[in-house]
Amino acid sequence: MVENYTVTALFDGTADDVMKAAGFSRTMITELRKQPGLIRVMRKGSHEKTAIFATARIERGDVLFLTLPVNPVRYPVSGLVPEFAFIDEDVAVAVKPHGVATVPLRSHYGDSFASVLANAFGEYVYRPVGRLDKDTSGLIIVARNALAANRLHEAQLASKIDKRYTALADGVVPEKGRIDAPIALASDGVHREVSDTGKPAITLFERLSANGKKSLVRFTLLTGRTHQIRVHSAYIGYPLVGDKLYNANANPSDRLMLHCSFLSFPHPTKNMTVTCESIAPFSV
Repeated sequence: MVENYTVTALFDGTADDVMKAAGFSRTMITELRKQPGLIRVMRKGSHEKTAIFATARIERGDVLFLTLPVNPVRYPVSGLVPEFAFIDEDVAVAVKPHGVATVPLRSHYGDSFASVLANAFGEYVYRPVGRLDKDTSGLIIVARNALAANRLHEAQLASKIDKRYTALADGVVPEKGRIDAPIALASDGVHREVSDTGKPAITLFERLSANGKKSLVRFTLLTGRTHQIRVHSAYIGYPLVGDKLYNANANPSDRLMLHCSFLSFPHPTKNMTVTCESIAPFSV
């Protein structure tokens, strides 16, 4: 299986330079270098495609035709039907159910979200951009080709992906606020905790509604630490309902009441912003 890309050179330079500027990662370019014929050029004014090396000189207006070999995987198919908030040839935004692991690790290989998407994609390359905890539900971005994956990961590193969560917390949470408290791995190797030795972590929150005992809260992450919302909400005295790691009063039968309900990000190949919403499956 291969993925094909077309890139028009916007400046004079090498094919390597043009590919880097187009958003191809070093790993992708290395793959394109491995086999002759994977990089071809159609010179400006010509209609013939010629195989070239990555070091070949390219002029503005030349068109590169790139063929990237990929190795799709046949994941065990889940009985769950995938729900999409957005999908095209480059990117999908899907709704991950509660209790499904994002990544197909050894302990969840046959029942991860990769298997849920296999219902729609068949044999494919699974490229999630970011991840949600197994017990967290909601929107997740999945790149559908290598170039889209690289550009979306760059957008994530540049904080260009706006991600918001809806949660149910114990107590009446203040109307709004900002939690700026570093988070570190606890000594048990499982929990996270606020610690001066941790990595910077900033969370914004806004109370949407309350009933005197519980609050529906919107959280916005300015950093992306593991368990960040769960740790920060418990730290200020309002642990999430159903959080068996950070809420001592959690009912063992309750699910974690945390849902990624909003995503907005630049489309990896089109001049547009993708915005998706998903209603949380709980309320006060």
